[in-house]
Amino acid sequence: MIQRTITKDVKFIIGYHTQECRYNDELRVPKICNSDKAWLGIGYYFWLEEEFAHYWGIDTKIKKTGAYDIYKAYIEEENILNASFNEKVYFRFREMIEKTVELFKSKGKIVTLLQVNKFLSDNFWKQNNVKGIIFDDIPRNKPEIERYYSHIEPLYYKKRIQMVVFELKIIHNFALYKGN
Repeated sequence: MIQRTITKDVKFIIGYHTQECRYNDELRVPKICNSDKAWLGIGYYFWLEEEFAHYWGIDTKIKKTGAYDIYKAYIEEENILNASFNEKVYFRFREMIEKTVELFKSKGKIVTLLQVNKFLSDNFWKQNNVKGIIFDDIPRNKPEIERYYSHIEPLYYKKRIQMVVFELKIIHNFALYKGN
């Protein structure tokens, strides 16, 4: 279940941001992801469940220190596109991606994740005041480390839900939650 809170009539989603452990140098704001492979585009990434924030820390190869920290934040819910739990939003989100891919193909362009995300950011998200997107990916069991998202494959019933936030100003109370 997505954790939420309300403060002064503003609805917030609680998110978890995983980063390499900095020991006595805590982050004051989340680190922006600007990788070409950022699957929802350039932004600040949060997990909506603490469990997956831990898994990300364990699984990523960015840990030069061998440890990770989890930060917790309140993210304003207004203008967040929830393509995981809202049927209408999901189909609109999917349609926008498919139309973008078709447009690129019709112009003979090679379709890349970076190009699609940039196009949607420049031509749709900003114009429609979209400040973030909630979406899920398909997890896979990792028997080599005894982690199971499903005990009845191929039905992966546990969603790995992430949120990308495009604007730092809607992220509040960002603080170290669990450090190593």
